[in-house]
This record gives sequence, C-alpha cells and structure tokens, in this order.
Amino acid sequence: MKTDQEFKADGGKPDPTLLEVGCTRALRAVQATLDYGKIKYEPHSWKKVPDAALRYDAAARRHRIARDMGEDFDPESGLLHLAHEIICNLFLLELFIKAHPGVDYTHFKAPPQEHKTRESAYDDPSRG
Repeated sequence: MKTDQEFKADGGKPDPTLLEVGCTRALRAVQATLDYGKIKYEPHSWKKVPDAALRYDAAARRHRIARDMGEDFDPESGLLHLAHEIICNLFLLELFIKAHPGVDYTHFKAPPQEHKTRESAYDDPSRG
C-alpha cells in the first residue's frame, strides 16, 4: 500500500496555511498598515530608511507603549497599534535576516512532546 507521501511528497515542507488560514484577520490588519504606508510614502519605502533598524525598533516600542497605556488605535492612521507594532517588527526581522545571510532561520530543533502524553492537573478535576 502506498503512503500519502508517495502520492504527494510534501512532508517536512512549510505549511503556509497555518498562517494564511489560521490568522486571516490578523494578516488583514497588518496588510492595512502596509496599504496605509504605501499611500503615505511609497511601496517598500521602509527599505530605504536610514538607520532603519533603530528607527523601526523605536516605532514598534512607541506603538507598544501606546497599547500598554490602553490605546488600541493609532490616532493618525486609525489602525490598530498592534498591527503597526507587528509590521515594524516584521521590518526588523527582514532587516536582520538580510544582514545575516548565512543564518539558517527556517530550521528548528524538535519541539518537546511530553506535554501531549503526560497527565496534568487540568486533566483530572480532583487534582487541584
């Protein structure tokens, strides 16, 4: 009998649906910040910003501080501070990866699995 990998060898490959299907609303909110930036500046202009890593780190922190102070929406754009913070961090991640071309950023160590098999206090209501 043939295994499913003999019909379509996709084992071990990235699964974009985990992000694209699992986080559609979040991705749309982040996309809106890019659309806003495209109108305010120009497409991909973040790549031309001098001292971009320092400046986008500061911008992400400003949005986080605003959120920590209870403000959900950026007053200028009307978009979520969290979406602005995330796009700033995505820019930082892209800049880091570009600056470190030899770094393997897609392969990871095997995650622990013990939590899937061991009994926890949450499984037995008599255990407090």
